[in-house]
Amino acid sequence: MSKSHAPRRKWRRRLERAAGAAVAGAALLALTLYTLHLAFPFPAERLVEAQSGGSAFIQDRDGGVIAWRVDATEAWRLPVRLEDISPWLIKATIAAEDKRFWRHCGVDPLALARAVRQNVTNFRRVSGASTITMQNIRLLWPRRRTYWAKCVEAFRAVQLEQNATKGDVIQLYVNLAPYGGNVIGVGAAARRYFGKRAAELSLAEAALLAGIPQRPARFNPRKHLDHALKRREFVLSRMRELGLASDDEVRAAERGHIEICPPQRRTEAPRFADYVLALRNGNGGAIRTTLDPRIQIVARGVVSEHAAKLRATGIDGVAAVVVGVGASDLLAMVGSADPTDRRTGSVNGAIARRQPGSLLKPFIYAAAFDSGLLTPQSVVYDVPSSWSGYRPRNMDRGYLGPVSAAEALAGSRNVPAVRLLGALGASRLATDIKRMGLNVRSAEERYGLSLALGTAEVRLIDIANAYATLARLGRWRRLRVFAEEDPGRAERVYSPGAAYLTLRSLGAADPGRRGRPVWKTGTSWNYRDAWAVTITPEHVAAVWCGKHSGRGHPGLIGAQAALPLAIEIAERISGRETGSWPRPPGVGVRRVCAVSGAPPTAACPHTVAAEYLPGVSGDAPCAIHRVTHRGGKRRAVTVWPPAVASYLASRGRANTAAARPSVRISSPVDGGEYILPSRADATSRVLGLAAEVPPGAGHVYWFLDGEFLKKAPAGEPVRWRMAPGRHELIASDDAGASARARFSVIRADAK
Repeated sequence: MSKSHAPRRKWRRRLERAAGAAVAGAALLALTLYTLHLAFPFPAERLVEAQSGGSAFIQDRDGGVIAWRVDATEAWRLPVRLEDISPWLIKATIAAEDKRFWRHCGVDPLALARAVRQNVTNFRRVSGASTITMQNIRLLWPRRRTYWAKCVEAFRAVQLEQNATKGDVIQLYVNLAPYGGNVIGVGAAARRYFGKRAAELSLAEAALLAGIPQRPARFNPRKHLDHALKRREFVLSRMRELGLASDDEVRAAERGHIEICPPQRRTEAPRFADYVLALRNGNGGAIRTTLDPRIQIVARGVVSEHAAKLRATGIDGVAAVVVGVGASDLLAMVGSADPTDRRTGSVNGAIARRQPGSLLKPFIYAAAFDSGLLTPQSVVYDVPSSWSGYRPRNMDRGYLGPVSAAEALAGSRNVPAVRLLGALGASRLATDIKRMGLNVRSAEERYGLSLALGTAEVRLIDIANAYATLARLGRWRRLRVFAEEDPGRAERVYSPGAAYLTLRSLGAADPGRRGRPVWKTGTSWNYRDAWAVTITPEHVAAVWCGKHSGRGHPGLIGAQAALPLAIEIAERISGRETGSWPRPPGVGVRRVCAVSGAPPTAACPHTVAAEYLPGVSGDAPCAIHRVTHRGGKRRAVTVWPPAVASYLASRGRANTAAARPSVRISSPVDGGEYILPSRADATSRVLGLAAEVPPGAGHVYWFLDGEFLKKAPAGEPVRWRMAPGRHELIASDDAGASARARFSVIRADAK
């Protein structure tokens, strides 16, 4: 063998030994890494844990922000999925942090070599060569910045790439990265800085956010916007170099105006936000609710306007809720008159338990209609009565004698309601209100017949939802607060006919015409709580007024304190003409005795047409009017039950056919037309308002076109300066009984 081939063989052997050593080293390294992987498996569950929960981010039904709450670490954090992030943010993040992200396996060898060269050359750490994957490891398990920590991060980064896709890795990073202050993750950053979802970020906004994680304190756009904008220029130039954005797109982004949202924004529904978080047990994340922002603003505004007047009289508690009839969505909640008040602002009157007064009476009548005990025209007796020592009295301390069921309900008479509950059984009402979510425990045993007068405590949101059952013509739905909730199947509590007759008795549901809101008021014992509920086919608005101390107040009368708010909320939401309920199948019309409301006999002097439930309502003929024959003469007489006859005799009314209404407006005349002179003195433009009320009534409360007009002593006329147009006048006494008159005022030159 020639000497010329010896060196070649020598180098070949060296190369073979080097290759063998490299293969052996690689095999040893692979074996070591595999052993470490078995000894220290990657905790994949930490990936899920890191992207769960977060700050409570409460939205209205349209996706608008209602309120934010920091998470358990006092950070603003809102995890988002990759598909819910703007592609610009992903591209900008890769350009700013890890340009070879899509090609490496968790560790970038080229970046690592560059970092070693720079650090050795400069005798200090200039570059860390951390990939996005390695940064995820540091964010998941923070450590001191040492070379050993870097080795651990590299090892875990390789493991992470084996346990997740690249999409999972970049999603994890943008959810964990710091974006200035206590803002963690791009979901929270987009909301806190720009007031929008991460998916809606523009290139200019995405580039600004992508630059923050390198130095969150220095590049915080709220504190150092100039520094953040300079960092954005670097990110945009890198995107142009890497082909992630075109020249035109970069130039447009550089010219784009950046506007940072203020750090705190007032919420219209702070108590609603607290209520939602309580239902979710404080769990974070995006929470889409049923709250309607327009209706919430209306309710908030009405409460604020009236609260000042009530506060001047010593009433510090006001709450209002609005429930949608269709799906029983909670559309608005105003828990306190002034959320900023240190003493009462944090109290949520919408979920406080209070006595509802007369608000349970419509459910007694609905059950009675369904049971066939009576119809709206049936006579009931408002006379002194006693049940085993229990002697209920009307609020006005007086009695009206025989009245129709509709008049007794509309006038909120206590004695007829208790008498009717006695015939039904207290357990029936207790069962019905429990089925409608009022959560009255052991109601029939604890309260007995006094349940008719609202002695059980209920919540405003529950009573509103119960009235929505009537608006849906007898079908109850669970109150819906979260948009993702299934409304569920409606549960039948009352027949459509019974619910309709109840609404008719309350004064609405006029067939074939659009009507005004139906309303019912309630006043609890000792004037501690004033309530009002307005009902339309679309919405139920409920209002509570009271003192947070629980003490009584003479101004806490439902018709006086709460009704003006409830009517104003209803009419601002739906307008003056709110619609009406058409007569449902199963409701018929028949002729009945005008006094008893029963099918007439030959002795009945007058008959009227009245609605009833065929096959359900009783068909026994009138028992009040009878024909006697004395001295060969035929004579019709009225025979009352003994207790009623005794009462009427004591009042000198034994021979009357029926009691007059509890309240009657004598001026203006219902259906009347009044002329407003075009040229006249001031006195000729004034109309006197007058009403007849029961003896002992203290005051009359006047409402004109749904707005509170004036409170005046009973019998004292009220002067009103006429305004042209169609008007509706309501007069209500201290007991909540009321009458209404519709009239018109026409200019003389228009005649």
